Amino acid sequence: MKENKSIFEYAKEIDRKASLMTYYDVYSILLKDLNCVVCLESAADLLGYSNGGYRSHIKVYSETELNKPYLKCFLVKNLKNIPFINYDGIKVTPICIAINEMLERNTTDDQILYETFANYYCENDNSYRGLRIPKNLSIKAKHFKKEGKLFYG
Repeated sequence: MKENKSIFEYAKEIDRKASLMTYYDVYSILLKDLNCVVCLESAADLLGYSNGGYRSHIKVYSETELNKPYLKCFLVKNLKNIPFINYDGIKVTPICIAINEMLERNTTDDQILYETFANYYCENDNSYRGLRIPKNLSIKAKHFKKEGKLFYG
């Protein structure tokens, strides 16, 4: 299947009942019965730390290639080694882990990182407490922390 629609359009074709779809609705439809963990930008979207936008794929960790439209699988040997939280039935990496993973991979759009840091800061009483940034990512994180404080100001 050629993936020429947004993930929202594709999910709407599968489940026509919903009139307005959130990321949670889309993920529930597209990940139904799949053994995977939502990660990276997709985790930030689902958990409400990014302001959304056009996404061509849901990024997930999986032990096998899922071969489903609109999913980008990152293969892991054992999902039991991937920390996750259960977000209303969807396994998703906690935001602290998703932030580190987005910083580590140089594929995440800076705008998503700005939004994620800003929303984390606001959600945590104007603090970055709880983030455990590895030393090798601290300089990069410092930039986004600074900008995150200013994002909504």
